[in-house]
Amino acid sequence: MDTQIEFLVRSEQSHTTETLREYALRRLSFAVKRFEHRVRQVTVRLVDENGPRRGVDSRCSITADLVDGGQLFVEATAAWPFAAITLAAGRLSEALRRDADRHAVHRARSAGPSRHRLEGHTLAS
Repeated sequence: MDTQIEFLVRSEQSHTTETLREYALRRLSFAVKRFEHRVRQVTVRLVDENGPRRGVDSRCSITADLVDGGQLFVEATAAWPFAAITLAAGRLSEALRRDADRHAVHRARSAGPSRHRLEGHTLAS
């Protein structure tokens, strides 16, 4: 994956940082793979909100800076940091897909109607 990824972790358990970084890189490579040509940089922030207390307290936020100057932001909260990364990566993939679809619709409308030949019939789309 050629996209630059910045990874920031705010937690009291520093020994898991490298494992989380590798996991996030793997999940993001799957999430961004189809849209890599549209993404310039990805920033991942992982925060343990409650510290040593239990509960739904791992928040993963991902910001994707796009080549066209746009920016996408997704966030997920879960009890475990790995689950938060997985949820946020899935949301990023979905946001990138919706953004690509939006741009494809705009391109198709600006190009005007196209004509296709199919077995002697002319179809306007």
